Amino acid sequence: MIAVTLAALLVHTGAASLAPPVQDTLPRPRQDTIYLGGRPAPPRADTLPPADTAAGTFDSPATRELVTRVIRAGRDIPPGLEDYRARMHSAVYLSLRSDSAQGGELPVTVDEFAGEVRWERAGGLLQTVRGHRVRMLAPAPYTIGSMLEAPWVVPHLYGSSITVFSFSPTPGGRGRVSRAVHPFGLRGLDFYRYTAVDTVRVRTREGVTSLVPVTVRPRVAGTAQEQTVAGTFWVDVDRAAVARARFGFTEQGGRFFAVTETGVFFEMENGLVAGRYWLPYRQRREIQVTSPLFGGATAVRIVTALTDFELNTGWRPEEPGARLVRAPAPGDTAFAGFEAAVGQAAAASDIADFADLRAAVQPAAPDAGPLRASFRYERGDHFFRYNRVEGAYLGAGLRLEPRDPDRREWDLYATAGYAFAEGAVRGEASARWHPRPAFPGAPQRVVSATGYRRLVWTQAFRPPLQWDLGNTLGAALAGYDVRDYYDAAGGELQATRRRGPYFARLGGRWERQDSVAVNTESTLFGSRARDFPPLAAADPGDHAAVEGELRYGRGTGAMSVGNSLVASLRGEAGFGDFRVQRVTALLSTRLTGRYVTVKARGDAGFAAGAAPPQFLYRFGGTEGLRGYERNEFGGSSAALGRGRLLLHLPPYGNRPLLRSGFFVVPPLRPAVVLSGDAGWSEVSERSAPALLRLGSRVTDGVRWSYGAGLSIFEDAVSAEFVWPGDGGEGKWYVGFTTWL
Repeated sequence: MIAVTLAALLVHTGAASLAPPVQDTLPRPRQDTIYLGGRPAPPRADTLPPADTAAGTFDSPATRELVTRVIRAGRDIPPGLEDYRARMHSAVYLSLRSDSAQGGELPVTVDEFAGEVRWERAGGLLQTVRGHRVRMLAPAPYTIGSMLEAPWVVPHLYGSSITVFSFSPTPGGRGRVSRAVHPFGLRGLDFYRYTAVDTVRVRTREGVTSLVPVTVRPRVAGTAQEQTVAGTFWVDVDRAAVARARFGFTEQGGRFFAVTETGVFFEMENGLVAGRYWLPYRQRREIQVTSPLFGGATAVRIVTALTDFELNTGWRPEEPGARLVRAPAPGDTAFAGFEAAVGQAAAASDIADFADLRAAVQPAAPDAGPLRASFRYERGDHFFRYNRVEGAYLGAGLRLEPRDPDRREWDLYATAGYAFAEGAVRGEASARWHPRPAFPGAPQRVVSATGYRRLVWTQAFRPPLQWDLGNTLGAALAGYDVRDYYDAAGGELQATRRRGPYFARLGGRWERQDSVAVNTESTLFGSRARDFPPLAAADPGDHAAVEGELRYGRGTGAMSVGNSLVASLRGEAGFGDFRVQRVTALLSTRLTGRYVTVKARGDAGFAAGAAPPQFLYRFGGTEGLRGYERNEFGGSSAALGRGRLLLHLPPYGNRPLLRSGFFVVPPLRPAVVLSGDAGWSEVSERSAPALLRLGSRVTDGVRWSYGAGLSIFEDAVSAEFVWPGDGGEGKWYVGFTTWL
């Protein structure tokens, strides 16, 4: 619940920072509205600005001709389109992404809505919700979907403005309005530059349609009251209309320090209806708040599909303006045709999908020089962390990069801080080259050279979802830190490539490794720590290695909502004092159904050579084999499998049990839980002394444990009893389920 509350506050604060209040003088229901284009609409003009005003605006005369033709033709809704009715299905996500996770983002709450949208040419819009389903990773009294009070569908892309209703409700207050200059309105020529890309041909029922992507970038900085956008607009050459838009709202440049970075992004795909009109069939809108202070990012996302269009039905709204009406239908009848489990498609979208626009929507401040220096943190633990080695660590970060967003293909980053209990200085400095992708969805490449001194966590079988802030809070507030560490100082050279869910890394490093000591026995506020055990052994020496990694990540694996899969393979060949070759593999998945859900994770590793303690594998307790002690087993070769089978109990529905205003009583989703895990390890003769120093032992065959219990809220909370397979004493596990 804390995560849900914090994320909602971050999103609300971030959205508000983009759009200071502007008085709304039009009568309308309470809503938060963003208009693209001035209000009231600018006076009609039969001629465009003179040609000399377009100097530097277009990349070619052909682009100028196309853009001006669209501006002329698109000022009005096409004749013959009076109104429409369409069926609607929407999914609303509140997702978190950790900057230390191996996979994608973690959906915390999922709302699904079914209903219809009605629109008429004079501006009336009625969005009716007839079905509402909820899925939560943690119980909370509200969701983003329960707080929506205004329509979120953009009815079309015609005209000189696009009406976009905000996620963030403002109960008891006036709506918040922001204005942005429309790139294909008459005034767009004064603010933007246009670059046409190669023609795209799309096959529809009416034949082949030619679309020209036009990249739009701010040429003149906007103001707080009248912003600009950056993105790409696909133009139908034959009909001189915008068929698709993908863009983001700009942030004002020139800030030297920022606690959060906010981006607001839209992806609007239209379909050709009746061979004449481009009307929406898929829309995605997203608010992203990135906060290195919290070690990650938050996203509020709405993905909507419109189908079964009926044109010119004669509908006229009973009230003017746009309205959202909730008129629940009995049971799940509104979702007929949408049979997939709630949240099943959550992993299909990710915060990283708008990485190309995040830089583009931050324009350069005029007359500010070619470079931009700013306080920035790449990771939350670069700013603050707490553990039993360093105690409290406080650091600062600085980034230098080109001021022009279109030239930000490199940056220099440095961070340094002081560990108060240890009395040590740590940090890093890196130079990175990251060319801009040629088009959305193209591979992203990064080449980096980094010098560092780090505190390294030794656990080899790491969960795909990990939030360093969680370990910091556990150590600082509850005195719980069971990780083992060693000190590493050196340098690395790496090249990475990412495309969608695929990630590849190749690099090399040289570093001096050394052991560390427990330097504090207390929490941040001075009370005695509950669980700061002695550190595992680590051998000092010079380590040089060539490393590689391949990874696929859709969602966060077993700890997720909906279907998810994370798979990775890491390898390293060591030289120097530690001539160790190590290969480690991970597979984590979740398959969600109405009656049965399966969650599974498998880890395996092999280390060749005389491995020092910090290169060996260990597991037991919360690291796997829950029926045994923490890190009881280990070796130079190991395999560990874990699984959970949820047999859902009635009631099977996902409708909120009760809704009052913003507040909902979420469905309990009770389930019988059957769990099992099995592990195996052995150690080579050359690595046996190191395992003995760790205090771990080999499994002598396969060790296993099994458990049974009950869970609620999609297995977020459970009460289980776990037995070791060899007949030893069992243990109760009660609370949040996070071990996968």
